[in-house]
Amino acid sequence: MNNVLHLPPIMVPAHDYSRLMRAAQELAEQGHPLAAPLLQELHRATVCTADELPDDVVALDTFVTYRMSGDDTSDKRMLIHPDDRMWPPAELSILTPVGLALLGLRAGHRMPVIGSSGPPDACVEVEAVGPRVTGAFVPVRTVPPDGAATRWS
Repeated sequence: MNNVLHLPPIMVPAHDYSRLMRAAQELAEQGHPLAAPLLQELHRATVCTADELPDDVVALDTFVTYRMSGDDTSDKRMLIHPDDRMWPPAELSILTPVGLALLGLRAGHRMPVIGSSGPPDACVEVEAVGPRVTGAFVPVRTVPPDGAATRWS
């Protein structure tokens, strides 16, 4: 019997690939437990341009609706690079087992969750993808009450 795990194909836009590869290499030097799985996923990914990325593929800065195996409810979060944290309740870092499992998947695909403290057969399924955040969040310029200096918040 063949027990080889067949993983769904994944696609990653070139910009995300470059950022994630740098992060994975830095994390590997620090001994981070998800560095090796991230590198493995990046090595098996099909790299494409942003224009070639289908709308139903999970990428950085994209909202994804997903369900964990055995759960009755879905969750919707934006997949982010760990350096881009701005709104934690709505974000899912790529450096979490679930975030890593979602990278590059298409709607309808299931993926095992590697590096999780959950059950060994835990899987995540992508229910929907979108919207993508196409512009960056820009800090708002504020003037303190004394008007003495300008600061960014």
